[in-house]
Amino acid sequence: MAQQKKWHETLYTYVWVFKVGRGFAACIRLPQNIGFLYDMGASDDFSPRKFVEDNIFPKLTKFKDANQVKRQVAQLIFSHPHGDHITEIAGSNKSTSDQDSFIDAALVTCPHDKEYSEELTGKYKDEKTDFSRINNPDSQADLIKKYKAMIKGRCLPLQTISSKDASIPNVEYGIFYVRPPVCDDFYQKDDQKYSNSISLVFYYRHGNQNILIPGDITPDIFEKVLDCDGDVERRYTNFNSSEESEDSKKNTGTQSKLGNLLNKHGLSILIPSHHGLESGHCKKLYDYIAGGKPDLNVISEKRHTGKNDGSIHPDYQSQNGAKGLEVDIKGKKEKRYSVTTREGHMLIVSKGTDMKPHVYLRDDPNDLLNIVP
Repeated sequence: MAQQKKWHETLYTYVWVFKVGRGFAACIRLPQNIGFLYDMGASDDFSPRKFVEDNIFPKLTKFKDANQVKRQVAQLIFSHPHGDHITEIAGSNKSTSDQDSFIDAALVTCPHDKEYSEELTGKYKDEKTDFSRINNPDSQADLIKKYKAMIKGRCLPLQTISSKDASIPNVEYGIFYVRPPVCDDFYQKDDQKYSNSISLVFYYRHGNQNILIPGDITPDIFEKVLDCDGDVERRYTNFNSSEESEDSKKNTGTQSKLGNLLNKHGLSILIPSHHGLESGHCKKLYDYIAGGKPDLNVISEKRHTGKNDGSIHPDYQSQNGAKGLEVDIKGKKEKRYSVTTREGHMLIVSKGTDMKPHVYLRDDPNDLLNIVP
């Protein structure tokens, strides 16, 4: 009988999207076992933190930070400081003495809280988030306090990890965002839209397959990100190129624009903005995607919705918003335009050479581990 491959011998990308209600939590394991986390939402009955700590982190390749210290995770990304995206932030900063800390990340990345700097140019000379406009409930004040403490310990400026530290054929990723003061000007009287608009947009491509995770970004600001106009910051790493300028990981320059990437490569998996709600639907996105739409929409949403919770945009769940992809739902394969976390925890597997990713949903996330070599 053939010996089962070990993690470090595989060239797959694994993306876990966890069932946490209308919040978000994803773990991304790149080839060579390099680990990323995007958001840390949780539910009353499931902790992505504990699942990842027990089952994924022990198998990851440790990644060196700027001081050449080996860390458990290459990059931890928080899209924006809404409670349903940072629920399990406690102990996440490597500089804390919190004994419950499990995330030891080389880079901790989130919307900036950077003060005025002469180095910045243009109308906005800082990147400071206005926390008086982040509309979390009063009950989450302690959570925001921990988030602010984490910001102090992270590595500025916002950046992606270096291709010099990992050479991975046909793998690249980028982070795109509009600086908070620009969003503040754009939504002067709407705190909810301001809070969502500062979201960091994450793009990842492995061979023929790619995924786009835009946090809760608003349609208007998403259009700016797609156009990559003068208000947009971008960081990008191509792991297949050691010749990339190190500046591209730390500053906006000549590196890839999101709209151009989608036009060139199309889109395999879209995580619709703002949990698939109509308020987050960006019509212009589809003008950029080669082929006009993604293969599949993956929606993170509540198990029970009320009349004030908003509605999922109908296009996400039909051929108007996706080409359709065969998915494995609890052992049964069927073509779907969308899947939601109400149906279970998800695992998206990209081999790079396959034309389409493989998507699995299970009630018990431990069952997804059986799919991983």
